[in-house]
Amino acid sequence: MGLLQVENLSVDFQTDNGIIPAVDRAKISINAGQVQGVIGESGSGKSVMALAIAGLLSPAATMRADLFNLDGHDLTRMSAGERQKLISNNISIIFQEPTSSLNPSLTIGYQLDETIRFHSGGTRKQRYDKAQELLLQVGIIDGKRRYKEYPHQLSGGLNQRVMIAMALACEPKLLIADEPTTALDVTVQSQILDLLLKLNEEHNMALMLITHDFSILSETTDKVYVMYGGQIVESGRTYKLLSQPYHPYTKALLNSVPHYGMHYRKGRRLFNLKGSTPSLDHLPVGCYLGPRCPYANRKCVQTPELRTLKGRKVRCHFPLIEDDS
Repeated sequence: MGLLQVENLSVDFQTDNGIIPAVDRAKISINAGQVQGVIGESGSGKSVMALAIAGLLSPAATMRADLFNLDGHDLTRMSAGERQKLISNNISIIFQEPTSSLNPSLTIGYQLDETIRFHSGGTRKQRYDKAQELLLQVGIIDGKRRYKEYPHQLSGGLNQRVMIAMALACEPKLLIADEPTTALDVTVQSQILDLLLKLNEEHNMALMLITHDFSILSETTDKVYVMYGGQIVESGRTYKLLSQPYHPYTKALLNSVPHYGMHYRKGRRLFNLKGSTPSLDHLPVGCYLGPRCPYANRKCVQTPELRTLKGRKVRCHFPLIEDDS
């Protein structure tokens, strides 16, 4: 059994306009040391799914799952307290904007010490030494000076390294990185990704990368989940999924990305999927992509189930297995 197995994970939010389905029957499986990616447009449910796995949903959210197994423990049979303790000791998450995740009025050292004290305790000297060790692990070589500084005194890249150090304080078996490089410049993005992969290898730590950038996934991940309208519409080995997508949405995403070496005739535009992502409180009947899909027909008013085709999971009535266009 893998490190994390989740089946039919659904998350709903209670709002003034009624119940909003943010994640619909998601299935995730990740092994120790594996690097997986989750991709989709804004509003596709990527971050909500990550928050559900990390146990950080707001009180307005309701989560359901047929199976939620973490490191051999069935979380569906645990009390809320037991579940939160197990998750917090095994799963860490870092977010897109590090300066928003750090308290601007507290030093880096105070916030790092607080995290270490919560997870492992120890004397002040032991916690300080642990903090310096973590800062060094994430490439901050002047840790003694940075320990005394405030977030505004550090660059975005350094603040993200601090967030990674805090995430490592509990020695997690799974690290979820939710758009960890979006707010950083290109050079720093590469450095942060290299750091995450280095930590993944050194600690045999599973890594889940959430992004909207296929180039990141192609270089870093073993497996990819594609999300649309709160559903996982396709998943499979990264290389195979990128080279031959089975779902029309995956194909549309790939066709909308310019590739190095491609030549474009004058006036030619990148592919653009008609319409826009549906609002979660007004989802289409049947297949959520149906109104935008060039392959849709009458059957698409029926809800497609997630099925296995040639080792791939795909949620589509008309998968593109034989489509070479």
